[in-house]
Amino acid sequence: MTKKTLLILCIFNFSVITSFGQFEKYSSFDEVVSVASDYYRGKNIDSTIVVMEYALKNFPKEEEQASTILAFFYTKAGNFSKAIEIWKSGLEKGYFYGLNDKAWEKDYKDNSDFAILMEIEKNRDNASHVEYEVVLPTNYNSKNPYPILFIFHGNTRNIEKAKKTWTSQMMNDKYISIFVQSYAHWSSVGYYWISNDEKTKNEFKEIYDNVMSAHSIDNGKIVFAGMSAGGKIVLDFAFNEYVPMSGIILNCPVVPDSINDHAIKQFVEKNKRIGIITGEKDWALNNQKELISKIDSLEGLNKFTINKDIGHSFAENFTKLLDEYLKWVIE
Repeated sequence: MTKKTLLILCIFNFSVITSFGQFEKYSSFDEVVSVASDYYRGKNIDSTIVVMEYALKNFPKEEEQASTILAFFYTKAGNFSKAIEIWKSGLEKGYFYGLNDKAWEKDYKDNSDFAILMEIEKNRDNASHVEYEVVLPTNYNSKNPYPILFIFHGNTRNIEKAKKTWTSQMMNDKYISIFVQSYAHWSSVGYYWISNDEKTKNEFKEIYDNVMSAHSIDNGKIVFAGMSAGGKIVLDFAFNEYVPMSGIILNCPVVPDSINDHAIKQFVEKNKRIGIITGEKDWALNNQKELISKIDSLEGLNKFTINKDIGHSFAENFTKLLDEYLKWVIE
C-alpha cells in the first residue's frame, strides 16, 4: 500500500468517525433516518449512506429496518455487491427484504447472487398465507344484514397499521370490516402486494367466501378499499370482476395496466361506484385522473377528492373524508 493510498484511507476513516460523532445527539432511530432522508433528497448519497451505517451500528433493535434502508441506498449508489452482502447477512438472521418485488428487476435482473437471495425469500413467502381480521360494528346483531368493507393495506404495512388509519364512525356503527394482509413479506412485520398473483387471488377468494357465509351481509353493499398498492389490488379485482362487489374507495391508488376500456364500460354499466381520495403531489395522480376521466365520459358514478399540499399519503382529515365516502358508496 502506498503512502498516498494510506493517507486517503486515514482521511476517509477520520471523516466517517467525525460524521458518526455528529449523530450522537440523536436519541432515536427515526431521527437518524430523517437525517438520512434529508441527505438523500439533497442528492448527497454518500452522506446518506454514512448516516445509515451509523444507524445500523448504533440501533441494534432496529437492525432489520436499518439494513433494509441501507441496502436500498447502496443500490441507488450503484454498489450492488454491498447491498447483496447486507441482504445475505440479514437473511441468515431470519430477516425479510421483499426481494421478490418487481421494483428490484431494473438493478438486479441478471445478477446471479441476487437471484439466489430472491429464491430464498420466495420459498419463505410460499410458506406464508394471506391473513385477515374481522371487526364487527358496535351493537352487531347477527340477524341484521350489514354492509361489508374489505380493506387492503399499502406496501410495507400490515393489518395493525391499516386499522389505525382506516377508521371512522361509519365503520364503527354500520360496517362489518375485514382487514386483509398479504402473505409476501417486506420485513418481518411488513408486507407488500404482488400484482397478478394466483396465490393472492386464490387465498383471498377463500377468505371472501368464508366471510360472506359466516355473517349476515347486504349483498348490494359490498365495498372494497385500499391504499397505494392495496388500491391496485382492489382495482384489479373490481374491473376484472374477480369477486362480486358494489363499490370501491381508494386512497392514492396505483392504477394497474390491466384496466382496459371494455372493463371500465362494464363497471359503469353495472352502476358500481368508485371513490378516490388522493394528493395533488401524488406521483400516481395522472393515472388516477385518466381513470376517473374515462368513467366520467361514460357518466359513471364516481367521487374524486384531490387534497392540497400532500403526496402519496393520507390526508389529515382522512377519517372525515372516509365517513363521507362510506355513506356515498352505499346510498
